Amino acid sequence: MMAASGMSSPRRSAHGVSGCSAVASADAGPPPMKRSERRLLPLLPLAMLGLAAAAAAAFTTLGDSSSEAVDQDLGGGEGGRALIFDCDGTLVDTETPYMDAFNQALALYTDAMPVDTVTWGRELSGRGLETDAEYAVREFKLNATADEFLRHWKRNFGKLTNRRGSIRLLDGFDELIAHAKRRGWKVAVASSSDRAGLRRKLKNGVLAHSHAISRLSAFDTIVSNDDVSKHKPDPEIYLLAAKRLGVEPKNCWVVEDSATGVLAGKRAGMRVAAVPNEYTRGTNDFRKADVVLKSMAEVVGVLDWAP
Repeated sequence: MMAASGMSSPRRSAHGVSGCSAVASADAGPPPMKRSERRLLPLLPLAMLGLAAAAAAAFTTLGDSSSEAVDQDLGGGEGGRALIFDCDGTLVDTETPYMDAFNQALALYTDAMPVDTVTWGRELSGRGLETDAEYAVREFKLNATADEFLRHWKRNFGKLTNRRGSIRLLDGFDELIAHAKRRGWKVAVASSSDRAGLRRKLKNGVLAHSHAISRLSAFDTIVSNDDVSKHKPDPEIYLLAAKRLGVEPKNCWVVEDSATGVLAGKRAGMRVAAVPNEYTRGTNDFRKADVVLKSMAEVVGVLDWAP
C-alpha cells in the first residue's frame, strides 16, 4: 500500500528564503553579534542539557497516574489533540498469524492454493474478520457458511497468539507514544477486531514488548468492532474514539497500515499517517493519506503540523 517512492514527503512546504537571497546572505557573512546575544552564550549548554533531560523523560514508563503530569498545556486547541492507532498491521504484526490461520482453515474445505502475501494485502488486510470470512466462502466456493469458516479461523489464530510475546510489536511504537504523551496528547486504539481479541493482541504484542508502557490504561480509550455497527472504511469507529476522548476530529491524527483504514480516518475528518507493512506495501493505494511513512517513529515528525 505504500507509494512507489517508499515514503511521501509532508505536503506542507517549509518557509524559506529564495535561492538568490540565500547566496547573497552567504557572501555577506554572518551579521555581528549583539551584546545581548553574547550574554546568552553561556546559557546554551544549560539549554541543551534541558533538552536531553526532556528526551530522557519521554521514555519513562507511561500508563500510570504520573502520565497525568505531562505538559497538558501543549495539547493544542479546544479539547486538545489525539493520536489514534489502528492495531492489526499497525501496532503489531498480526497479519502473519492471521494469514497462516486463514490458510489452515481454508485447508479444511478445499485443496486450493493457500493465500499468499500479495493477495492477503490486496484483498483481505484491514477489512475485518467477518468480511474476510465472506470473501473466503465466496471466492473459494467453500461448502461452509462464513460463520463456520470464521470459527475455525479464530480458533487457529488463538493457538498461534495466545502466549505473551507471541505477537511482534512493530517498529517505532515506543518513540511515538512517548512523544505523544509528553506533548499531552490523548492516545487511543480503534481496531476492527472484537473486544476480547483486541485486548489479547495488545497484551501479548504491545505490552509484552514495549519499554514505554506497561498496562492498557496507557491508552485513554480502546474501541473495537463490538462498539460500532459499521466497520472500516466507514468512519464510525474513529468518530466514536474522538467522542470518547473529547477531541475534535480535526485535531486527531490516525496511524493506519491499510487503504481501508486510511479511508475511514479521512472520512472521519481526521489527518492520517499511513505506515504500510510488508503485506500492504505496494498492494494498497495510499494517495488519500496525508503522509506515507516507513515506521511509526517517523510519525513523530509530523504530529505538530497545524490543523
